[in-house]
Amino acid sequence: MSGFSAPARPEAPVRPSGWDDALEAALGPDRAARWLVNRGQYRPTIRVARVDGAPVAAVLTSGRPATAAVKIVDLWWDGSEAGLAEAGALLDTVVAASWLHQDAAVKWELSPGEELPALAVERGFVPLRSPWAAKGTERFGGGVLWLVDLPHDELGYYAQTTLYTCGAVAALMAVEARGARGFAGDAADRDRELDFWRAATNHPACEPVGLAVRLREDVGADAGVEVALDADGPVLLEGYEGFEREYRAELQEQSLSRAEALGVPVGRERVSMAELESRLTGGEVALLLVDEAPMHGVTGAHWIVAHAARDGMFVVEDPWVEDAAGETWVDTHAMPVAAEDLDRMVAWGPEGYRGIVFLRRQ
Repeated sequence: MSGFSAPARPEAPVRPSGWDDALEAALGPDRAARWLVNRGQYRPTIRVARVDGAPVAAVLTSGRPATAAVKIVDLWWDGSEAGLAEAGALLDTVVAASWLHQDAAVKWELSPGEELPALAVERGFVPLRSPWAAKGTERFGGGVLWLVDLPHDELGYYAQTTLYTCGAVAALMAVEARGARGFAGDAADRDRELDFWRAATNHPACEPVGLAVRLREDVGADAGVEVALDADGPVLLEGYEGFEREYRAELQEQSLSRAEALGVPVGRERVSMAELESRLTGGEVALLLVDEAPMHGVTGAHWIVAHAARDGMFVVEDPWVEDAAGETWVDTHAMPVAAEDLDRMVAWGPEGYRGIVFLRRQ
């Protein structure tokens, strides 16, 4: 996020549709607490299989709007053969529903210390790469079943630790595509996050040209850093007036001069989703300035990384984890987004301008 607004925080636990006292008793208090997290608008769905009225298996799923994935938060069964069979049937129902929804993936969130169960492996689920850090949610494991053929190298994942360092984190994740080290999974990662942001910020947001300049300085002249921004004049200044606007605009003028001196092209033509897909498949990654409203229901400027695409489906890394609503890194790592949804997201402000920073792979 870029410091403009935060997604609305969910309130106290609620009893979702499909929940009852029998299921709560079967799960036990610790496991039930995870199911009762208020997931707000993130599409929580409970499916329960019962024998003689008693639950023997149940599955809880969720999914961020405007993305092409559903996440299995938990799949429970009572330990019996009948319960295991019903759990498999529930899993098949989740996958079939995702097909009908035209999702690209089914994710699986695993409690700390758990591995993918056999019924998941049998159906093609594979482990996801563990993140460098993820706001405390890295204690969870993750798996994925890809429903479409969407080849990609799995980038490393790091969740931003502040409301405003999304641009810095997106850039530091993207540089791995060049074989460079952005994050290392050590105690110095947060210093890297903040140092990069301090050099790129327009207070507090990172605008496209300033972010590209900092990225170019970090990765070198042969990195093919390029800006596509279909707006004239300073950007991300909606809501600022007087001095607060003037000094940020001056910083952007300096960034533009620095980009020219470094040979960072700044194109003013609007990039279509078809062109974005072509450039990704041609060997680039892209930092995308997005409006979070389609995903969270709250307007906010934000940076994400797109690093693969095929047939109108994109794979992105989103540095923001809405952990208060039950999200973990499993939601936001290797996150598929359809072109029509991404087209809505990659537009900011009343004019809907589009800001993208491209980086060439190694």
